[in-house]
Formats: sequence, C-alpha cells, structure tokens
Amino acid sequence: MTPLPSFVRSVETNSVWRQRLARLDWQATAVFILPFFLYWLTLAPTIYNLDSAEFTTAVVTNGIIRATGYPLYLLVGKVWSWLPVSSDMGYRMNLFSAFLSAVTLLQVELVLRRLKVDPWLRLGALGLLATAPYFWAMSLIAEVYTLHTALMASTILALLRWADEPTPLRLALPIFLMTLSMGNHMATVLLVPGAVWFVLTSHPAQFKNWRVWLAAGTAVLLGLTVFLVLPLRYASQPLFNYAGEYDAAGVFHPVNLMSFSGIWWLITGQSFAGQMFGYQLNEIWPQVAAYGAQLWTAFLAIGIGPGLLGLIALTRRNWRLGGLLLLMFLANAIFYINYRVVDKDTMFLPTYLIWAIWLGVGYQQLALWLKQQVQPQVSPWLLRGVAVGAVLLAVGLNWSLVDRSADWSTREMAETILQEAEPNALVMGWWDTVPAVQFLQMVEGQRPDVQTINRFLIPGAAMEQLILSQIDERPIYINNPSMTLLQQATAVPVGPVYKLERRLEPVP
Repeated sequence: MTPLPSFVRSVETNSVWRQRLARLDWQATAVFILPFFLYWLTLAPTIYNLDSAEFTTAVVTNGIIRATGYPLYLLVGKVWSWLPVSSDMGYRMNLFSAFLSAVTLLQVELVLRRLKVDPWLRLGALGLLATAPYFWAMSLIAEVYTLHTALMASTILALLRWADEPTPLRLALPIFLMTLSMGNHMATVLLVPGAVWFVLTSHPAQFKNWRVWLAAGTAVLLGLTVFLVLPLRYASQPLFNYAGEYDAAGVFHPVNLMSFSGIWWLITGQSFAGQMFGYQLNEIWPQVAAYGAQLWTAFLAIGIGPGLLGLIALTRRNWRLGGLLLLMFLANAIFYINYRVVDKDTMFLPTYLIWAIWLGVGYQQLALWLKQQVQPQVSPWLLRGVAVGAVLLAVGLNWSLVDRSADWSTREMAETILQEAEPNALVMGWWDTVPAVQFLQMVEGQRPDVQTINRFLIPGAAMEQLILSQIDERPIYINNPSMTLLQQATAVPVGPVYKLERRLEPVP
C-alpha cells in the first residue's frame, strides 16, 4: 500500500485533535485549572508549621500521626509523594492539597450543573468558595481538609446519581466513599445523618431488596480496609510515631495498634475528647457569632443573601436533597462551633462547600426573578457580571492574606534550631517547632544526634522530671518553659528556643 503523503497525515492528525478538543468539557476544565493555577501561584514553597509538618513527615517516612490516625491521607499521600514534582517534599505535599481543592471544586461544579444553574453563575458561586480565605489557605499547605472536601463532594454527587437510578451498586458507591473518607477524617460521621435521610426518603422500598444490604455491607467492609494501614505501619516500628507517650526517662511508649483497643483509642480521637463540646452554655453564643462572621467574610458578604435564598428555594423544590444538605451543614457547624481548639476556624470547610451549592441555586433564583421582573435581555448578564466580579474582588482582597509563596519561615526556624543546638542535645517544643525539626532530621537527614520530643506527647510532670534529671548531662532546649521549671532552671534565649541551665540556688 502506498503511504500517504506527509501533508495528508498532518491534516488528518490536526483533524483528530480538533475533534478531541471539540469533545472536551471546557467549563469543567476551567473549573479545575483556574483555581489550581491560583493555588500554585500562592503555594507554600516548603514545609509549613503545626499539623502540616507532622503530616508531611509521617507520609514521607511511613510514620504514624496522632489521633485520629488519618490512614487514607497517609496512603494516598505516599503515592502522591512519589511524583517527580520537586525535590522538596514539603512543597510536593503542599501541591497535593492544591490538587485536591481543585478536585473538590470540579465535583461541586457537577452538582450545580445537575441543579440547572447557569454556567456563569456556577462560576460565581465556585469562585467565592475557591477564594474564601480558609479554603484558599488550606489549599496551600499539607493538610487533610481538602481531601475531606473532595470526598464529601464526591459522596453528594454519588447520592444524586443513585437517586436518579437506584441500584445496589450505585448505592454502594457513596457508602464506600463515606467509609473510606473516615480513614482521612473522622468528621465524616457528621455527613451520615444527612446521607441516611436522603436515602431513606428517596427510595425506601429499595431496602426490601437483600442485594442492597449485601452491596452496602460489602462497601463498608472495603472502605474499612484502609485502617489496616495503621497496624501495618506500627508493625514496622516507624521512626516517626505520634501515637503514644514519653515517660520521665525520655522513653517513648507507643500505643499498640495491633490491638483493637489501641486502634479504637487512636481513630476515635480520645486524646481530644476533652475539647469536644468543650464550652459552657454561656460561652456558646460568642462562638456562634464568630462562625457567622467567618461565613460572612468567606463569601464576601454578597454571598450570604443569595445563599439563604438558595437554601429555601432548593428545599422547596427538592425537600429530600434540601434535607441532605441542611443536615450535613448543621452537623458540621454545631460540632465545630462547640469544639474547643485554637485552630477550629480551618475546620468549617464542609459548611463552605454546602453554602456554595446554596449560593449557586440562589443566584439562579435571582436570575429567574430578574428575567421576569426587569429587562429580560439585560438583567441576567448584569447578575452574571456581579457574580463573577465578586470573585475577582475576592481574589484581590484575599491574596495578600493567604499568599504563602515566599513563606520559608518554618524551614528557617527549624534550621536555626538545629544549627544552634549543641551535640547530643534534647529539644522539646510544641507543634510550631518540633514537627518541622523532625522533618529536617528524618526526611533530609540533618542532625540525627539531636533528640526531639513534642510536648504534646509527654505529661507536664514527666517532662520536668526528665529535664531536671538530664540537665547536667546534656544540652536541653525548650520553647515556652513553665514557671515551675523556671524555679529550678534559667532560660537563655538561643534562636527560637531557650537553653536551660540549672540554677545554683532554686527559686523558693
């Protein structure tokens, strides 16, 4: 057969590419690429502090995180860490969060599309979600929250698809996703009441079918297998382990994750039980007001009215779906409003996701009203312009608040501690110091001679006993020494921490 001339092959190739481009869903592509590009521009360039450094170190070293264990994040994060994106593992895991945020937005786009929301109005609602300060900020550092929202959005979408065509396998998918999601964040249990409501009110007759129960049970068992990551890692005796406690001799005693009681202790977050519903009745109202102010800021005020309108309109149009979203929203809002921790502002992202759905529906209701009451050719485009303009305004207002592209402070702080520490030193500190130092030690191999202990993992009395028993034998550094400790030791500033030296005469 005579081969085709090169120009003919070129024309055919171009034609194939044009056909592929024509089939591409440009709206969905833009919803994914635009926020991902925004997050990439503002991404933290290396490890970040607090939980972020802990998660990164545990992923890279096959370690164990403190409660609630987060086995799914450890597993999928490990796979992501193999991508040849950057030599800095901190940057690589930060990019993972950005990717998952873009996936979240893409899933919400598909939900709004099913609700017949105008494309430009969808862009307006999703844009305010993408640029909300805490949603944006959690997209720039290694954290579990964007994986949580991605799985949450996927669950809602899977439930809607099941409602369209109820089959055992279609129901098994959202059940599997929720069970799997518990391996990333136990707050997934807050989604269960809404999901159960939606399933029971949509097709209750389905539960007379034994195949439904078989598929549901299989989905739960498959999802629970992710928790096997924890005993497997425990059996390997990882160097990085935050599930346990140090004694007064500085010896770490890990929780036995090969036992059911040990696994249960970790995944149920019993070490944080005191913070759950930790406010007195008279303290709750200020927390409610603070959350209201946070939501107001997150959606730039302009998204509050249309969001409430969308809540009402969607519930009237489809009370089953309205109940699903409202129950999910209230469960998350009530739990975290009553959660007594300093960083809980970052934990309301599931409520943001649901508010964005309501906002899209509310925008659509406003567009229909304007079309009927005002000039039908002008008013829809006016509302679209306002919705998209609000997103551009949010980008401008929030960029400087969340931009982490030049933030090397955590790495510099940790490097300073290791540079200043004398040989065979003991360094003790909270989340803002020790996890970052351990990242440099365990991931990058810096200063293995220095012992580091997170003060969260050692009781106060045991820590003081350990320090006083070793203060004459090795250099000891600490951040924020207690007043009790300062009665028997002096604290000399050394970089971000203090070096302790025994007092010749203890303070009475």
